[in-house]
Order: sequence, then C-alpha cells, then structure tokens
Amino acid sequence: MSRASLVQAIEKAIGVLQTVYRNSADESDLYEASLLALCLDAAKAAGGTALLTEDGRTQAPALRFRRSPGNLWLGTFTYVLVSFPGTQKQLEIHLGVYVVGKSKVPHECDVAIIEHQEAERSRQAGVHPRNAKLVAAIEAKHYSSSPPLGIGRGFLGLAQEMGAKKCSLVFPSQSSPNLGALIAGRPSESHPELLPGTDAAHRLRSQLDQAIRNWKNKR
Repeated sequence: MSRASLVQAIEKAIGVLQTVYRNSADESDLYEASLLALCLDAAKAAGGTALLTEDGRTQAPALRFRRSPGNLWLGTFTYVLVSFPGTQKQLEIHLGVYVVGKSKVPHECDVAIIEHQEAERSRQAGVHPRNAKLVAAIEAKHYSSSPPLGIGRGFLGLAQEMGAKKCSLVFPSQSSPNLGALIAGRPSESHPELLPGTDAAHRLRSQLDQAIRNWKNKR
C-alpha cells in the first residue's frame, strides 16, 4: 500500500491528519497510525465510545502522532480515550510509548492499549505505565518482505516482558516459513499481510475486540 493510500485509509477511518504530520510521516509512521485506527474500531466493536484527543477532554481538531519512541507523559500528541457505558472503566490507545516490562525495564510499544487510570498515573507522576495494566500491544514492522528470524526472536522476548497473550506482531508482507514456525503455537500472535481492509486486519480487530471485552468484564 502506498503512502498516499495509507493517508487516505487513516483519514477515512479516524479524521484529518495535521499537515505537518502528514508531510513528515514516513510509511512506517503511517502504518502504525493505521493500526491505531484498527484498535479504535475494535474498541467500538467492544461497546466503547472513542474520543481522539490531546488533553483527555476535547476532540483533537487534527491528528498528530509520535514518529519516534517517547514517554507517555511528554509531548502534545493525539491518543484515543475509550469509555464504556455502564462502567467507569476507560482505556487509552497510544502510539510509540514506553511500557515497563516484567523485568522493570521499559520497552517501546508501537501500539499500546492501556488502562486509563494507569495512563493518568503515568502523566501525573512522570513514570512509564506498567505491563500489568496493558490490555494489548502491537509490534509493527512495515517491511516489503518477510521480517527476518531475528525480528521474530526479538518479538517473542518483548512478548515475554509485556505478557505473551497481549502481544501481536504485524506486517504487510508475507511471512517466511521459518518466522511462521517460530511463532506458531505460542500464546503471542503473528498477523502477516496486514493492511487496512484485509482479512488479516479483520482477524486482528476480532482478537482485540475480544481482549477488550475480557478486560472490561474482569472484576
């Protein structure tokens, strides 16, 4: 999918991108933004109402996302605040934020669905969110051919840190047999050939929809 097609798909799904972001974002940035749109769609399917915001209160007039890893509490970037009728539980969807893993070391999450209270804690205290409060995470690799085996090994290490069942590896190309075999049978998931509107995108949306429903129903 071309850069222009990614921009079109994002803006059709979630709204107008800021001109500065649209002009400077590369295809990898836009691919991650398209995944945020997919997460938002999954949250809506799970019964949520979504607000694209920079301050947690008002609708962002245009969308600007991180283009490099950053601390959740720093910078004025767009994120999604998701609320659910009948409960005070809320979620946030962020791009490119650090989350502390089981080893107490922070790791970048390309796309992170985080409990709202944990994101508020991060903003107020200037600390990274904790993996225990992570609902789902996506590792995105915008490669024109299958990611190498080392990427798969790195992803499995990240998944061990974040929580294996919470993590998905996604990329727009086909998967090599070796990469597929490495991840097959693991609690983490791999979604090759994933672009907006593809069958792979629908499968990931369903997976995230269920993960959010499970989190919402947990007492």
